[in-house]
Amino acid sequence: MESNTTVAASGENKKIVLIAIDGSPQAEAAFDWYINYAHTAGNELLLVHVADPPFVSTQQVMYMSKELWEEMLAQEKEKVQKLEDKFADKMRAAKVAGRIKAVFNNRAGEALVDIAKEKKPLMVVMGTRGMGTMRRTILGSVSDYVLHHAHCPVMIYRTEMQSERRKSTGKRASESDKH
Repeated sequence: MESNTTVAASGENKKIVLIAIDGSPQAEAAFDWYINYAHTAGNELLLVHVADPPFVSTQQVMYMSKELWEEMLAQEKEKVQKLEDKFADKMRAAKVAGRIKAVFNNRAGEALVDIAKEKKPLMVVMGTRGMGTMRRTILGSVSDYVLHHAHCPVMIYRTEMQSERRKSTGKRASESDKH
């Protein structure tokens, strides 16, 4: 499933800035930072949300009805639409032209890199959740993947709280949050 929302008209020669959004405070902070400190007239935003498809175990698939799957998918689409509406409102408020693209993919980093390769943005902007070393090693980090695989500059925004924790402990913000 793919979804597209457009805010304001756009011309052919606009420079695209891809901003990854996912509903987290970190993604919203990265968007706000870009708007307040880095946006330049003439840049057009491409906000990309990579949503996880509904999770269904192999055993559940064998017994699941088409109607139940469609209901689960509809619930996910509703969540995506709410996120799109929120960021469309933020773009309108900032008087910034752009589009919002949502895709279902369980590999967010790869999907973002693929879209960046296709759209050739000036840069990618994204937040970081600051996972601990162990969690990042096991689960992988979307921002780390994009940073190392995108073919354009990548700006990763770290929240003030993450930066303060890093300063006070001498560690990455997330290393003090290990569970």
